[in-house]
Amino acid sequence: FEYARMTLDGPRYKVARYYFLLLGLVAFVTSIVRNDWILHSFVLSTLLLFMLFLMIARDESAPLEELVNKAGLCMLGILYAGVCPVYICLLAKLSSHLEWFLFAFSVVFSGDVVAYFIGRAWGRSRLFTRISPNKSIEGAIGSLFGSVLVGLIMRKLLLPDTDLFFMTALSILTSCVAQLGDLCESLVKRSFHTKDSGNIMPGHGGILDRVDGILFGAPIVYIFAKYVILT
Repeated sequence: FEYARMTLDGPRYKVARYYFLLLGLVAFVTSIVRNDWILHSFVLSTLLLFMLFLMIARDESAPLEELVNKAGLCMLGILYAGVCPVYICLLAKLSSHLEWFLFAFSVVFSGDVVAYFIGRAWGRSRLFTRISPNKSIEGAIGSLFGSVLVGLIMRKLLLPDTDLFFMTALSILTSCVAQLGDLCESLVKRSFHTKDSGNIMPGHGGILDRVDGILFGAPIVYIFAKYVILT
């Protein structure tokens, strides 16, 4: 809903907003019920989206370039807000006691916390002023080290039988991807002149503002864990 509100503004896209929400929900539920249908649900949802925008294009007052851009944003939104959350659920099912689920969340959120405090205390060099003016290079580096440290602690506590080298590499990769997820969500918000994705959590923004890192990090942890570490 937050993504749709940001990207599908205006009366012309009122129907498209609800259609997008429905397809995103269907993609999510379908992928949860049948894990091997993640790609199929995304492809089918994308095809149905383009059919809708083809119907909207019958309105001769609708700029074709804008319609194509909106269709692309919806396709991105179904992947981002509909399919990526599936991997969070898959992580919960990857081990019997939520070990990988807890590992992923710990790595991502510890990186966020460390980046905040390091950035406030020593942040001088801006990381990406145009997209996220408050983020600093010092904070990003602190986030990386914080995530790796917590990742190794979680390995020691929850996943002691896993390879140390691979878990270190996974912690580094997850931290980097989660920070990119944060920047990508900021890119979407800045593109539509929006400060927060929503106001469900006063002072903290919307749900997307809180889970942007884990939406990028969860697929990485799941794929790396299942096909590299657990093989």
